[in-house]
Amino acid sequence: MKILLSIILLSLSTLSLADDQKKNNMMMFSMFTNPAGQDMKEMEAFLLKSANDNEERGYNRCGVYKHRRVGSSRSAYMYCYFNDYNQWAKIEDIRDSESGTAGNKQMFSDHTDHLLGMAESNLKPDPKYVLLVRSTFGSYLTGNERSQKAKQFHDYYENSFGGCNLMEHLWGPEIGYYTVCGFENYKEFAKAMEIFNQSDILEQKLDLLEHSDEILIRVDN
Repeated sequence: MKILLSIILLSLSTLSLADDQKKNNMMMFSMFTNPAGQDMKEMEAFLLKSANDNEERGYNRCGVYKHRRVGSSRSAYMYCYFNDYNQWAKIEDIRDSESGTAGNKQMFSDHTDHLLGMAESNLKPDPKYVLLVRSTFGSYLTGNERSQKAKQFHDYYENSFGGCNLMEHLWGPEIGYYTVCGFENYKEFAKAMEIFNQSDILEQKLDLLEHSDEILIRVDN
């Protein structure tokens, strides 16, 4: 009986793991800028509520990060994972059916939405800090060549931090690629940078067109 129970539990565990691997294939990644003169906490509260509302509409998991070091000092980001276009379509239909939003105060000066595919999913959930690396590649490359260059570039961060996501453009304002690496303190960041700086990345022809780095910190309720 104990052996049978163990087999059943193992089967359920394996099924659960397989199901988890099928989830979070895509992401809605939204970038916001805090208006001049507005306390950042006002936009943080707005984004946390928006993330919670999005989960209630059907996204798998959402979260919010804001600028901490390097990059735009008034920037904030919201991400929401989902499985496929069918799930996203249901969420958007729910959003469009909602009423009473016309009078809501806009808490940001501008924002963009990016529908992204998860090319690599190695990031542990909800790290305190993340390094966001945004890259675009030469327009003379094919789509597959851009993805290969992005993966080659991403691997240097993966080897340094030991767990990074790579997201790639599906829909949105730019054909961009985004590497996100997590760390819990700046000592971890410094250790990762030592590894990164000892690599041969400067010898590689990556065909980078644009590139930016930003350190973000998690926004909690």
